[in-house]
This record gives sequence, C-alpha cells and structure tokens, in this order.
Amino acid sequence: MKIKVRKTFKYTFDNVKNYTLTPGEYNVPGDIDKDAAELALAFRCAEIVEEPKPEKKAPENKAVAVPENKATKAKKKAKGKK
Repeated sequence: MKIKVRKTFKYTFDNVKNYTLTPGEYNVPGDIDKDAAELALAFRCAEIVEEPKPEKKAPENKAVAVPENKATKAKKKAKGKK
C-alpha cells in the first residue's frame, strides 16, 4: 500500500521523540510504520494512492468452419399450401 502525504505531519508514539513526515509518497510496510500511516490518514494529512490495474483484454474471436448443411433428410411440404 502506498500513501501520499500532502502536508508536513508531526506525530509522537512514545511521548519522548517527535517524528515528522514530509510531503511525498511512502510505502507503508517499508518506508514508514502502519501505525504512522493510520495516524496520517486519520488526521487527513495523507491519502491512499491507488495503483493502476492492468487493463483487461477482450477475448479474440476465433474463425470456426461452419458446416454446410446439418439436415440429412428432405423436409416435408406442409399440407394445404401450394
């Protein structure tokens, strides 16, 4: 998951050290902690970046040989018609 930080975000976890996120894109499990990402999203300083999904392709039409005639018997004429 990626998040995009729009403005500088300062936070603290242990009430001793302050952390700062500068504007930019971050990978959540790699660049920053999941907890820090959730805080930034909760305070609306960041937003989730949607990765583009690959486009689906339509299946190709395959040329199939059409049988010439399936009928084995001649059709009967309807009664009453000329």
